[in-house]
Amino acid sequence: MIGRANHMQRQARKRRIIGFGAIVAIALMFAGMGATSFSTASKRRAADALQVHTFEVLLAAGRFGTAVNETARGERGYLITGQRAYLEPYFRGRMQAVQQLRRLRNLTRDNARQQSNLLAVGRQLDAYLSRTDPIVMAELRNAANGPSTSLHDLGRTEITGLLANLDRVEAEEQRLLVLRHAASLRADRLSEINEWLILSLGAVLIALLTAAMASASRAHRQAIDLAEELHNLAITDELTGLPNRRQLMFAMETEVRRASRTGQPLSLALLDIDRFKRINDTHGHPAGDAVLRAVSDELRRVSRGGDVLGRFGGEEFAIVMPNTTVSQAKRACERLRKAVAAHVVHYPDGTTGSVTISSGVALLAGGEGCDHLVSRADGALYEAKADGRNLVRLAA
Repeated sequence: MIGRANHMQRQARKRRIIGFGAIVAIALMFAGMGATSFSTASKRRAADALQVHTFEVLLAAGRFGTAVNETARGERGYLITGQRAYLEPYFRGRMQAVQQLRRLRNLTRDNARQQSNLLAVGRQLDAYLSRTDPIVMAELRNAANGPSTSLHDLGRTEITGLLANLDRVEAEEQRLLVLRHAASLRADRLSEINEWLILSLGAVLIALLTAAMASASRAHRQAIDLAEELHNLAITDELTGLPNRRQLMFAMETEVRRASRTGQPLSLALLDIDRFKRINDTHGHPAGDAVLRAVSDELRRVSRGGDVLGRFGGEEFAIVMPNTTVSQAKRACERLRKAVAAHVVHYPDGTTGSVTISSGVALLAGGEGCDHLVSRADGALYEAKADGRNLVRLAA
């Protein structure tokens, strides 16, 4: 009896040791799984934050490129035409370019490679401005002598080098984006595995996981939303909803290659709103925005389904017309010119008005690239402006 009692005591003691060990083991397992889950969620949040940071850098780079293009266009327009209206985009773009470059340097201050790329960008920008600023100011002082058309290519080398270095900045961020996206995916996968294990072993840590998962999900959703916004910003003009200059040039290059391969005609039309600055000065910038939207609406309505439309910059639009001769393109632009002139624009202040547009049309020549095609259409547009506006002119 005593021996049996002792045996039972030994068995009970063994069960208590096993039970207590099991409880400790389960507690340690849950604690370890919880710690791993929180660590994984933290890594995922960090990966998503890095993705958001990359998108911010790309967005700032895009805005810097837009500001540089606006500066160059204003400088070229003023030096060619002598019209003071081009000084506003020149100085505005100049200021924004400097601001966005400063922001890029701040965003990438922990990336030595990007700092080197941006140093090259800054040098090119300084070189360009050091050439253009004195000449623009000299032209401004001597405006009575007429525009200096010989300065048409001023700063082109610096602009080309500047944009090439900016492309390297964007390429580096795209490389980092791929790496950070892969890290985010790995973190997501590890998080899913841990969540499955926790759910399989019990609901003890559900409350703790909810907060971590909610925080990680919010960061993940923010990264997805910002990625989609960046994509739309990269290809679409926010005000008009039309493709922006970068997307338009990409589509134009595709159509030029296709036309060169097939031998089909291709026409390009550049359209500019007449006396747009006067509208802004008289009715305010919201009225100018209303005019831009009205013109873009007519552009969509009148253009053919196969045409590629886009906002080229400022108050200028472009139409790439595949399989279209120059005479057909001119007729299309005449229809658009008349439609815009007949359109009643409702300004935000309750008044109404109307605007006209001038157009320059160029037919793709054999072996010609996009830049030369745009330059010829731009020359025809300036001719339409010089001849009195509200006209369509063909490039030589």
